[in-house]
Amino acid sequence: MVRCKGILAATVSVLGLLTGAGFAQTSDAAAKCREIAGAPDAGAPVSREALNAHFGKLGTARPHCEAAVIGATPDEAALFHLAVIMQREGVHERALEVFARAAEAGLASAHTKLADYYNFGIGPVQEDHERAVAEYEKAIAGGDVPAMSTMAIMYQLGRGVTQDFEKSIELLEASAEAGYHFSQFRMAEIYMNPQSIPGSLARQMDLPDPVAAAKLYESAAAQGSQDARAALEKFMAGDGVFDSPEARAKWLGHASGNGNAQAMNALGLMHEQGNGVAYDPARAAELYVAALETGDLDVSSLRASGPRRWDRDTAVEFQILLQERGLYDGALDGIIGGGTLGAARRLAP
Repeated sequence: MVRCKGILAATVSVLGLLTGAGFAQTSDAAAKCREIAGAPDAGAPVSREALNAHFGKLGTARPHCEAAVIGATPDEAALFHLAVIMQREGVHERALEVFARAAEAGLASAHTKLADYYNFGIGPVQEDHERAVAEYEKAIAGGDVPAMSTMAIMYQLGRGVTQDFEKSIELLEASAEAGYHFSQFRMAEIYMNPQSIPGSLARQMDLPDPVAAAKLYESAAAQGSQDARAALEKFMAGDGVFDSPEARAKWLGHASGNGNAQAMNALGLMHEQGNGVAYDPARAAELYVAALETGDLDVSSLRASGPRRWDRDTAVEFQILLQERGLYDGALDGIIGGGTLGAARRLAP
């Protein structure tokens, strides 16, 4: 902690005293600080491992960052990284001071860090939501994506601002599109289960939208989000994920279009039963045949999650398709027995 307190004191003691060579060295230190520590980022870490790795980099970058703040124009990224170290070590008064200097230098992410102090009441700071909002808005104006994500929550809760669900969704979608894993996961959850927003807004957005949700889960999981990875695995299994058969049908339709045999099989059963989609025996039969033709679905798994007894009209349509392919010459009786299933096995390439 003594070392943290000495950073600014050392900076002040040398202001204006450096030679031209000294400024060149400071510039080199700033470049090295940025190279090791990376760009300033006020976002939530994607995982504990990522957090630990980041602080490891900060430890390595620290001496370079300290050298980069010496002089009349300290490097704003170095100021930010040093303030993060101070915050980590619990020197909050000093961290606030250094974050403020980085913010004054025009660093948007520093405004986000200042806002977090007033939003959550970190250290000795009392919660002041209006002040937090003012800092978040400055950060957003500077293009900081995590600030957009947090302000989305502020608008959803009416915390420091008038509650506005449309504004909340607008900010959350924008930060998700910008690649922020935290927003991607939150937006995917809303796409899947829109109960946290007004029903009128959910209908306007045509939610639930499992296709959009899957894409966001995949993007967040690719960045290392364990929550997104777990949600995606559960999502793909389908068990207990879909609140409505209509939402499940949307997802299965998307997956079927991408050639997924299991999805074709499941969607065929939904059409056979008229569950979440229109009752359509011809469409059901088409999907069953298409699933078998991929070679990725065995006849024994056809309709495996449905009743043993086929819907008669669907069974007849299935036999007609087999007949048209020259695989079945039996009666179109709607009885799916050994002869029909034997013909169906020959659909596989």
